[in-house]
Amino acid sequence: MKKVTAAIVAFSVLVSGCSTFAPKTQTVSAVCSESDATLQVNGQVYEGKAQVESKTNKSVAIMCTKPGYFPAQKTIDYSLSGTGVADIVGTAFFLLPGIGLFTAGAWKLDETNVNIPMVKSEK
Repeated sequence: MKKVTAAIVAFSVLVSGCSTFAPKTQTVSAVCSESDATLQVNGQVYEGKAQVESKTNKSVAIMCTKPGYFPAQKTIDYSLSGTGVADIVGTAFFLLPGIGLFTAGAWKLDETNVNIPMVKSEK
């Protein structure tokens, strides 16, 4: 009986929170429709396009600006990843996998390739 209990405890520790081992960031590629526009991703400024590493448990704010064009904005949200779902299922059997839900690995960004169309102003 002690061996079975020890095996269950060892197994639950090994599989506790699969999300803790999942990647915490994703690469987001953002492109403005106007190549010489100013691109901002979470406040960082780029020219026209950029690839940025973003945390999977935080929204990503993207904005394109250019004189003579209306500012264009997009926000990328995040949602529960497959690994996060596995942690939820694992929590039904053992309490420890629930720990993984508090890490960035339990989440994924809803989009990673973003094209921002810009509209010319009438002025």
